[in-house]
Amino acid sequence: MKRLLTKAEQRIRRLETKVAGLKQQVRELQARDKHERNLAAENKELTTEIADLKGEIKELVRANRGHVEKTETLRIENVRLKAGAEVQSRSRTFALADL
Repeated sequence: MKRLLTKAEQRIRRLETKVAGLKQQVRELQARDKHERNLAAENKELTTEIADLKGEIKELVRANRGHVEKTETLRIENVRLKAGAEVQSRSRTFALADL
């Protein structure tokens, strides 16, 4: 009878050890699952942020193109005005020379 009791106690200890190991595995799997859910949420947030940034980039590129066009127009106007001023300066010089 003692022998049977000893074997039962040994078996109980082995099963308790096994249960403890399984509990540890469950905790590890739960931690991994939580980590993966957090990563998925972060991924979703980053995806949204990237989409927003792409939209902002498109707006900035569009605005930049507008500024480039305005700058080019002003540069051409500046060249035209300088050329006109030069012609007027020469005309005045010739007019004064005629006097």
